[in-house]
Amino acid sequence: RTYQPQFPPAKFVFNEDGRKGFTIDSLISMGCIVSGSEIRHSILSPGVRVHSYCDIEDSIIMYNSTIHRHARIKKAILDREVEVPEGAVIGYDAAEDRRRHTVSDGGVVVVTAGEECYVDPQFAG
Repeated sequence: RTYQPQFPPAKFVFNEDGRKGFTIDSLISMGCIVSGSEIRHSILSPGVRVHSYCDIEDSIIMYNSTIHRHARIKKAILDREVEVPEGAVIGYDAAEDRRRHTVSDGGVVVVTAGEECYVDPQFAG
């Protein structure tokens, strides 16, 4: 129960060419790769991959989840191995979140593997 898989340290890449990239008041675990995205007041568990142009705020992202480009996540808990598609929006529209996910009385969105996320029409393909 105390086994810790071996991961490299967290890595931050692509803070150039108009890509924004920073983390504020957050915990980024081993094995995470953050590519030119903004992360505020959040926790990323081991092995999380955040692609470019994402905004993550007040959230907990569990083990081995992947957040694809242009995703926006706010006040959410993502279960392990969740794959968030490009352009997904979680935590910004309460009605849409309730249609697709479990939402607490306090407005925290819980996303589990296999659930379909709302995708901004600009990125729908």
